[in-house]
Amino acid sequence: MNFLYYLCSECSTQLTKFEIELNRKYPVGTLYCNSCNDKKERKIIKKLAKSVADSLNFYDFEEHLTRGVTLK
Repeated sequence: MNFLYYLCSECSTQLTKFEIELNRKYPVGTLYCNSCNDKKERKIIKKLAKSVADSLNFYDFEEHLTRGVTLK
C-alpha cells in the first residue's frame, strides 16, 4: 500500500493529519507545519504592526512644541 506523505515547504518535516486538514481547509498556496505557520504569522503581524506604527508617527511633537528649535 502506497502512502502519500506531505512535507512542510519550509522545514521538510512530515505533516500530521491535523496539519494536512488545516492546509486543505485554509489553503495559502504552500504546505506548512504548525511551527512554520506560526513563524510566518508572527512575521506578518510584526510587519503589520510596524506599518501601522509608522503611519501613526506622522506628527513630530518635539518640533511642534518648540516650533523648529531643538531642545537641549
